[in-house]
Amino acid sequence: MVVAFQTVNRTASTPGYVLAGLLTLGVSAPALAQPAAPVARADLSGTAGWLAVNQESLGPYNGNDWQSSLFVAATGGWYWSDHLKSELEFGAGTESTAYRYRQIVIDGRPNTEVVESRYSRRTLTFSQQYQFFRNAWFHPHVAGGVNVTFERVTDHTNPVFGYDDESRAGRVVQPERTDGPRTDLAVTPFVATGFKAYMTQRGFFRSDLRVSLRDGVDDVVVRFGFGVDF
Repeated sequence: MVVAFQTVNRTASTPGYVLAGLLTLGVSAPALAQPAAPVARADLSGTAGWLAVNQESLGPYNGNDWQSSLFVAATGGWYWSDHLKSELEFGAGTESTAYRYRQIVIDGRPNTEVVESRYSRRTLTFSQQYQFFRNAWFHPHVAGGVNVTFERVTDHTNPVFGYDDESRAGRVVQPERTDGPRTDLAVTPFVATGFKAYMTQRGFFRSDLRVSLRDGVDDVVVRFGFGVDF
């Protein structure tokens, strides 16, 4: 009986397997390390809404210090990922008017001074937004950032009248005057929440609520509008 042994030499083929494995790892490693590109890279939108500003009171009897106006804005956004987006916005509010009352003393007698104040705001806003979901038609988000406000203020003080004790005739004891216009600059942080809802593959409807903070609530913006992805 003859027993035959067959020896298979794998030594010559081993470098081929090693080389193929290294090539596979070299190709797949960068692919695994590179994150998926955002569905949208940038967007532009226009919005309109309601701006309420908490104005400083001139005295203890002025009541509601909140002034309202129409607010419009143009916004550009850049997506770092499907969830993180930076936005730059320019906004403007229409002029609003408030009447203030202040107690003063002229010639030892108490009088009431009436001030008509006219306000208008321009804003430059920088924000960072976190958007929920990926490649969905509805995207809620939260955001935070800085609001740079340029507020134009003009104060017109009405004339103050008094009475002569002897003739009891009315006379002007303080003439009318106008102060301004002046521009007040303020930088305030804000928080916001809202959503994007897609009507087409690129076109969307957006709405949000933004609250700026400065010694309490400084202003509140509620708005809606339309935009497009790029």
